[in-house]
Amino acid sequence: MIGVVGEVWNELSVRTRRAGGPVAREVREVTPPFPHGRRRVVLLVHGYNSTEDAARASYKEFTEDLKKIGRGAAALLADLGKVYWPGDADLGPVSFLSYPFEMGPAKDSAAVLARYLPTLVGPGGTPTEIYLVAHSLGNRVILELLDRLAAAPSASARFAGTCLMAAAVQVDMVEPGRRLWPGAVLSRKTLTLYSRDDNVLRWAFPLGQTAAGEGFFPTAVGRFGQPAGLWTERRQLSGNGHGDYWKDARSAALVARFLGVAVPMEIQASTIARRPLPDAPPALTTVLAGRSLQARELL
Repeated sequence: MIGVVGEVWNELSVRTRRAGGPVAREVREVTPPFPHGRRRVVLLVHGYNSTEDAARASYKEFTEDLKKIGRGAAALLADLGKVYWPGDADLGPVSFLSYPFEMGPAKDSAAVLARYLPTLVGPGGTPTEIYLVAHSLGNRVILELLDRLAAAPSASARFAGTCLMAAAVQVDMVEPGRRLWPGAVLSRKTLTLYSRDDNVLRWAFPLGQTAAGEGFFPTAVGRFGQPAGLWTERRQLSGNGHGDYWKDARSAALVARFLGVAVPMEIQASTIARRPLPDAPPALTTVLAGRSLQARELL
């Protein structure tokens, strides 16, 4: 079993190679019996341009932050499954140029996972509650997956929650009536973590989507957390660049709370971005106009 002392690494893969390569035809359970027989399964899905090794390192940073929160969050590790999909090209330092061609692997990975997840059953044949936590283009994978399952609901797999971090998904794709809207609203609750400081989503995403023929310089969900009325909860992680989410302790705290963990108040407070207060306005001095009173004699 892959892992380190004291920690279980539950892993699922639709990769055929550690870097690049096509999508596998079936999900490979790297660490069986996970996820069969569990009441709750939380699947982490990495983003674009991540090799298997790079994704594993990102997941490790995230789980280390979970363990620091306390016993409740550390107990989540048994439910966590790390998912690997080929959202990268084996092109070395220029792998990032493959982005326009990764829509196919994202959709193909979603199709394989959509066939697999409905086979999961909890203890004694009870339904399994599934939570999805994704980053970047991994959000396209899970929304494509949920869109397929919205059209063919599963009796055994229930999608309890979806967390989207820095979602590299066009806002107009998840608006009511649009193609991915059924998947966006399938889960019982949703949490969107976004950052206005994400320059990848600000500059590269519109170019990549346009090159992929999916839009004309569109806005990403992960830039402003739009559409504002769609998600159950939205949180801005000010200062985060595109690659900062897995290693940001604020992400771990918010996801833990989203999963029902009682997060200590001091950790919750640290997730709120501090903003400088504006300078106080100059004090206003009220000047009373002088009035002359007419003298009156007492009778």
